Amino acid sequence: MAAMTTVHPPALVRRGSWIYCPLLGAAALFLLRLVATWVSNLQWAPLQGVFELAASGADPWGMLGAVLVGAVIGLGFAGLLAQERLTVGVDDQRAVLTTGRESNEFPRAEIGSVFVERGHLVLLDPTGGELARRKSGLDRFALRDAFKAHGHPWRDGDPYAGRYRLWTADVPELSLRANKLLSDRDHALRRRDNKRAEILRDELAEQGIVLRDGHKKQYWRATDRF
Repeated sequence: MAAMTTVHPPALVRRGSWIYCPLLGAAALFLLRLVATWVSNLQWAPLQGVFELAASGADPWGMLGAVLVGAVIGLGFAGLLAQERLTVGVDDQRAVLTTGRESNEFPRAEIGSVFVERGHLVLLDPTGGELARRKSGLDRFALRDAFKAHGHPWRDGDPYAGRYRLWTADVPELSLRANKLLSDRDHALRRRDNKRAEILRDELAEQGIVLRDGHKKQYWRATDRF
């Protein structure tokens, strides 16, 4: 069996975030300290008490403390970004998608097609059901080469693209349950509740419904199982 091919985010992204996030955090707190010092010296200003707190502490130690706090906050953001980055491993038998510390393995026999769509890596099963949809900053051509080298069914686009239809309230071809889930998800999208929208996407997938979002509208198709 051929060795696993791993597609990582670009080195500049992986390593750079640990540099530029602390620098941006330190710069932000440095500027905040300067503004806070100026505002706290005014006779009156909105939220002046907050600015006085930010300006507290004699310089240079007060400024040094602000810069250090900003750098620590920046490191925290860098850590969060690291937990969201996708890494993909592919061999002849499987594909492994890793985000942060979470890994999901998909056997080759269960993968019907693989493609990149709107910045997401998508894996479908042989019936067209969605196995995985992961936000990806990975190089599209590196992904293509990795999957094709190990015999996985790479596609240049969604093979079911022509089957999506715009969802409107109470589509007769869909069950009452599916229409209710789509209605709930429509409300979640309007509220920009992305977490709830993803949960509802997964519930619809269990009903055999695959979704595509566009221009604040939902497009749907049924898998070949239903």
